[in-house]
Amino acid sequence: MNKLRAIAFALALLMMLTPIASAEDTDGDGFENPREGFTVWDGADAYPNNPDVHEPVFSTGCDPPVAKLDLAEPVTFTCTIRNEGPIAVSVYVEVDEGVHLTNRFIGETYTIDSEQRIELKINLVGLSQGITMAKLQVYARANGSPSEIFELPTEVTGEEWAGLDSQGQSQSTPSFSLFSTIMDETADWLSEHTPWEFSSLNAGLLVLIMGLALIGIVRRKRARIIWLQNMQQKNIGDNRMEARFDAIRKERMFQYGQEPTIPESPTFIIRRNR
Repeated sequence: MNKLRAIAFALALLMMLTPIASAEDTDGDGFENPREGFTVWDGADAYPNNPDVHEPVFSTGCDPPVAKLDLAEPVTFTCTIRNEGPIAVSVYVEVDEGVHLTNRFIGETYTIDSEQRIELKINLVGLSQGITMAKLQVYARANGSPSEIFELPTEVTGEEWAGLDSQGQSQSTPSFSLFSTIMDETADWLSEHTPWEFSSLNAGLLVLIMGLALIGIVRRKRARIIWLQNMQQKNIGDNRMEARFDAIRKERMFQYGQEPTIPESPTFIIRRNR
């Protein structure tokens, strides 16, 4: 019995020591190097060759730096996040809208390679009057604390937004915010799925050209259909006319084939006048 206990204890000790023996800490700062199944998100060293830094480091910026908008008016912040570390990291990005604002940005997970940056469109809407500080939060660890926080100072006035046709002096240029957002998202999608880099202007021109080409194709196809319909009607009319001509020709040929009857000569009585 004691022998079995000793074997079980040895196995348990071996299992406990195996992860420690396989762990590697190149810079000796107490944080293990990233490996398969143990990433920076799980707590690995974001700088495995630098004993002074082990947490992920990002550089973040947003434009405009300050926003002023009316009630129910939208604003779009263009924010960039750059990974300054030597290894790729997976991050979860969300926005804390705070008070006076409604957030339309949906949190999502992104993978950022070393020295790579991503660009995000943060859409907020004025909810109530006041000055607030929305926050862009970047989570690179699973411990629940954001690794990076970037503040988005915003002032919401007490005036109602007049809509897309308003001529207000808002810094967010609401008259084009929706169109600009669509073009920016289109440019990002094209840049991501094609080997070329697209700007909002290039994306707008491409959409315009494709729209004109689509209209031309539709009009040409419609004209082709109308032409075919007209030709079909013409063929039907021609066939009917030809049928009538055939009937007339056949009727005449039948009449020409008949033997004409010779009328009898009239009988005249010739009397001599006396």
